[in-house]
Amino acid sequence: MFHKEFRVKSQTVMRGSDRKKLRADIKQQYAGISEEQLAEIISTKEEMLTSKLETHSHETVIVYSIQKIPIFFQTEKIVYPTVYLLWKFPDFVLTFTTWPEVFKKLEGGAALMLPGVILPGECSANVLGDFSRDCCCAVRLRGNRAPVAVGKTAVSSTEMFHLGMKGKGVIVLHTYQDFLWKFGDKSELPILLAEEAQCLTVPSETLGFGEASLVDDVSFLTDHLQCSLATDKSADLETLPVPRTETDNFFLKTSEGEKVEDDCLVADLSPCVAMEQEDNSLPPMEMPDDLLYKCFMYALKTNAKRVKLPILTSTFFRNHMVPCCPKGRNLDVKKSSYKKLSKFLAAMQEQGFIKVEEQTKGVESIAVIDHEHDELRSFRIPSWPLSEPELSSTEQQTPGSNYSPPEITDMLLVTADVLPFMKLYGKEKGSAMLSSEVKQCLTEYVKANDLQDPANKRMVRMDMLLTQTLVHKNEYAEVLPFADLLPRCEEKMKPAYRLSFPGKEPEIKKGQVQPVILDISQRGANKKVTTIDNLDLYGIDLTEFASAVQKGVACSATIDKINKDDKRVTVQGNQIKFIGQLLKGLHQ
Repeated sequence: MFHKEFRVKSQTVMRGSDRKKLRADIKQQYAGISEEQLAEIISTKEEMLTSKLETHSHETVIVYSIQKIPIFFQTEKIVYPTVYLLWKFPDFVLTFTTWPEVFKKLEGGAALMLPGVILPGECSANVLGDFSRDCCCAVRLRGNRAPVAVGKTAVSSTEMFHLGMKGKGVIVLHTYQDFLWKFGDKSELPILLAEEAQCLTVPSETLGFGEASLVDDVSFLTDHLQCSLATDKSADLETLPVPRTETDNFFLKTSEGEKVEDDCLVADLSPCVAMEQEDNSLPPMEMPDDLLYKCFMYALKTNAKRVKLPILTSTFFRNHMVPCCPKGRNLDVKKSSYKKLSKFLAAMQEQGFIKVEEQTKGVESIAVIDHEHDELRSFRIPSWPLSEPELSSTEQQTPGSNYSPPEITDMLLVTADVLPFMKLYGKEKGSAMLSSEVKQCLTEYVKANDLQDPANKRMVRMDMLLTQTLVHKNEYAEVLPFADLLPRCEEKMKPAYRLSFPGKEPEIKKGQVQPVILDISQRGANKKVTTIDNLDLYGIDLTEFASAVQKGVACSATIDKINKDDKRVTVQGNQIKFIGQLLKGLHQ
């Protein structure tokens, strides 16, 4: 969140009433904090500043500072401690331990992955404590209890165990040496060991510095973290360089010869630095509810600013909210806590952004949009990249990106009526032939048997085989126009068609080719559904298609079995226009 520069919008001295409210919020959020600790953190004798920041992703964050040192920051109504506060109270929040090499990834904006978490014992459901998802937490490096990052848990303790310590563990919001840290006095990382959280110093002769230095395991494993020079030469503790063994255990040795061993057991060493790098344009903490809200506000500020009202809620979602979704993300209402578009819009109506009216039973529309709403006016459009502008929202939802439509060719099947004639050309009953092949057989037969009328080249004299094959019962004809031979032969053959999919063997099917049929039918009390038949004939995956429709119009789409071989997609409401555009996108 703060790995890029932010803008300070305002900075004011905190009033007594606001200070009391902050104390109450912290007490409610962190139930384990005592009144003495709270009084020490937020003293009534020291001046406290409130700074309103705007991050690079246009998020508004409130920062609370004492003596120009940020101690808390608030985002999405949650108050988080900074690393400055946690260095003084390292047990203030839940803490995870990771390897020093991982810090470079965290500093760059990545989340802490579970394989990189060092466990203090065997892997079990509560080895790290009992916590829920989105719980405030900190990250420290092995050998030092001073946290280097603050964030929130991506999964609960139970989920973490069931996932086998794989996947994203902590969504990092703030780190040591980021721009929020630079907003303070830029204190260097202290060294806190054992339960006493005591700082160790190193004699200058040991490390070659002119003064005593603070050191931890980090300085021996990576050159990225540099401890600052200490000014206190009278410290009574000193360390020797940290020995590393093949078993990856390390010890810190005090001046009295006492060894302090890190009691952490490594869960998995090989993938410990596996990271999921953050997309700089979209913070990793962007949850479905947040994404839905921001796309809604984005739409109201841009493409829906001059929309003609009233507008159907499904149309508003499809044509205005979906195009505002960042590239590579899907705007799926069902993944949010609202589950339904109607519930989300009802929540937006309660906040005064819009007014939703029911036109007919089950059909809702947005009747009023308040473009002068204070929150809407202060909303900053996100800088995330959108999908390609030349693609419509319908095309973005097109299922099966590798789908190629089949090549359909009309065919004719040999029947018993034409079999005596077709046997001359190696055909059997049921053989499939193109119309051009049938014409070629007739032409060759006429030329081979000299059946062309000398008096009129356009006429063909009928012999016994042609008469048996082409002339109808109770019909007498000595000659027939050559142009009539092919229609008469096709009339006595059965229609069929050939489906040719790329990379597959052609398939012959009997009968006429069936088109995709879209229909609207009435269900129950004034409820309409759209049905789509024959999609599977063209190789369209029904599951993918139903999913694309469901996301595109934010309504249910099911697959129903009509008979043994045929299936149908049923979509709630009148969605003919959207489905038509979706099918056109498939066959472009």
